[in-house]
Amino acid sequence: MSPNAIVSSGSDTPAAGVPVDGDVATAWEPAGLGSRLMAYILDSVFLFAFTMLFATGSFLNIYLRSDSGRDNASDETIWLSVYVLLLTVPAWYVFNVALTSRRGQTVGQYVMGLRLVSADEGPLTPRRLATYWLALHPLLFHPMLAGFWLLFAWVAISISENDLLLVLGLGLAILCILAPLASLAFALFDRQHRGVHDRLAGVRVGYLA
Repeated sequence: MSPNAIVSSGSDTPAAGVPVDGDVATAWEPAGLGSRLMAYILDSVFLFAFTMLFATGSFLNIYLRSDSGRDNASDETIWLSVYVLLLTVPAWYVFNVALTSRRGQTVGQYVMGLRLVSADEGPLTPRRLATYWLALHPLLFHPMLAGFWLLFAWVAISISENDLLLVLGLGLAILCILAPLASLAFALFDRQHRGVHDRLAGVRVGYLA
């Protein structure tokens, strides 16, 4: 929490899920780059745990349907495990839109005492937050998720031989590498340390008072 954070009866609309007593809203101070980076690292750890849930489900599907690994798994079983893995990215997206809609912060931002606010003092609607995550957010376009898009590209070419889906999967995998770097570079030169996704969605990140 920033030592310079103050409380005033300002007009800033609080992030969704952030309690306000009466008409007294929490004034905010732009989050420092170090705090945002630490929140990102914490969210990355949580993302790893999240992906492990789907990886475990995929493994158990093969393990249990192959007589505890003693038999070869059928093609149907293998493809089902692949589809379970591919659900990781959309599930991660839906989870974070729901979480930020309700609480106005990610898991890492909660630990670091940060919150999201609208740049135009409007409400953080689900539509705005959906844009916030799709606008090259480095947690949705995360290097850890590049492998899932490569898997998507492989499935696309294996099943449908669709070159467009192949290019889409490869392109998204590349964006998972470039998006965090672009967001960091943008935040370094921005006075409020806002990333590309913050600017595109009209969102700011500040300290909780």
